[in-house]
Amino acid sequence: MKPPPVSNALKQLYADRNFRLYTVASVTSWLCFFVQNLATSWLTWQISHSPGTLGLVTFLDTVPYFLFGPWASVLADRHDRFKMLFTAYFFALVQALLLVLASCTGWLNVPVLATLAFLHGTVHAFSVPAAYGLLPRAVERKNLSAAIAFSSSYRTLALFLGPALAGVLLANFPIYVSFMVNALAYVLYLVVLKHMRLPPAEPVKPSGNGVYRDYLEGLRYAMRHPLIAVLLAMTFFNDGLRGLTGRLMPIFADRLFNVGTQGLAVLAGATGIGAAIASVSVSKTRDPKNTWRITQFGFAMAIVATVLFVSTTTPWLAVASRVVFGLAAEAALTSNLILLQSNLDDRFRSRVMGNVFLISQTASLSLVAIGPISALIGLNQMMYGFAGLASIALAMFWIFFRRKDRVSADWHA
Repeated sequence: MKPPPVSNALKQLYADRNFRLYTVASVTSWLCFFVQNLATSWLTWQISHSPGTLGLVTFLDTVPYFLFGPWASVLADRHDRFKMLFTAYFFALVQALLLVLASCTGWLNVPVLATLAFLHGTVHAFSVPAAYGLLPRAVERKNLSAAIAFSSSYRTLALFLGPALAGVLLANFPIYVSFMVNALAYVLYLVVLKHMRLPPAEPVKPSGNGVYRDYLEGLRYAMRHPLIAVLLAMTFFNDGLRGLTGRLMPIFADRLFNVGTQGLAVLAGATGIGAAIASVSVSKTRDPKNTWRITQFGFAMAIVATVLFVSTTTPWLAVASRVVFGLAAEAALTSNLILLQSNLDDRFRSRVMGNVFLISQTASLSLVAIGPISALIGLNQMMYGFAGLASIALAMFWIFFRRKDRVSADWHA
C-alpha cells in the first residue's frame, strides 16, 4: 500500500492529543538541554582552559551509561517505561536545581561540575531506555515512522536555536540563568507527561532470569539480524564524530573566531541549520530501501565534513562544513532510528535501543585521553585518526552489503 503524503501524515499526528503534548515537551526540553550542555562545556573551558579537564567532565557525564545502562535497559523492558521515565526526569530536575544553587552561591568549580556531570549521566542512564518506549506507546503504529522523523526535527530545531539562546544568555546574564532555564524545562516536561493519556502498559511475563542474562538475551536478539548489527556499528562512528566535534566546540571556536561565546553559538548554530534541512528531507522518506541508502550516504558525508572542519583555519569554511556535517549526520541518525524503532520486537525495545545509545556514547570516552594524546600528536591528528577509522568501517559496510541492497519492510519476516 502506498504510504500517505507527508502533509497527511503530519495532519494525522497533530490530531493526536498525545503527540501534541509530546511536541511541547520535546521541543522545550531539547532546547534547554542544549543551553545547559553548552553552558557547562563553556564554563568548564573558561575555568580550566584545559582540553583534558573538559574531557574529564564529559567522561564523567558519559561513564554512568556504561555502569548503569545495561541494568536500566533491562528494567525498562521488565516494567512500565512511562513510570520509569517520569521518575528519572524528576531526578534530572533535582540535578538542574543543584547546578543553579551551586552557581548562585559561587561554589561552581571543576570538582562540583564533575560531580554534577556524573549525577546527570546517572539519571539519563535510566531515562533514555525508558524514553524509547514512549512514542510507540503514544501513537498508532501506522504513524510511528512519521512520528520518529518529525520528533527528530524537534531535537534538530533545538540544535539550531539552543546554541543561539545559550550564546545570548551566556553573553548577557550570569551563568545560573542558563541552568535555571533548563530546570524550568524539566518542570514543564513532568507536567506534560502527567497529562498524556496512554494505553495501559502490556504486562511483561517474567523471564525468570537475572538482569545479566536478560541483557545478553536482548543483545543476542540484536546480533541475529545483520542490519541491526550494522546500524549499531554505524551509530558508534556517526555519533562519535558528532560527540567529539560537539564537545570540543569551545576549543575550535576559540581557535577560529577568538570571540568567545558568539563564535561558539555560530558554529553550533550552523550545525543545527544543516540538521534542520536533513529532518525535513528524511521525513518525506517512507521506503525502507531509501532510508537505508540515506543512512549510508549521510555517514559518508559526515566523515568528509569532519575532516574539512578540523583542517580549515578559515571561519566561513568552518561554518559551511558544520552545515554539511549537521545535514549528513542528522540524516544518518534519523534514518537509523526509523529503521530500528519501526521494526523492533517491543519485548526487546529498551534493551536494543539502550544499546544504541550506549554505543553512541562510547566514542565520547576518548575525550578523557584528549589531553595527553593531543600533547603527543596534536588535536587535529587525533580527529583525523577517528575519521580514518570511520572511513574504514564504512568501506567494510559497503563491501559486506554490496549484494544485500534490499531492506525488508518487515524484519521479522
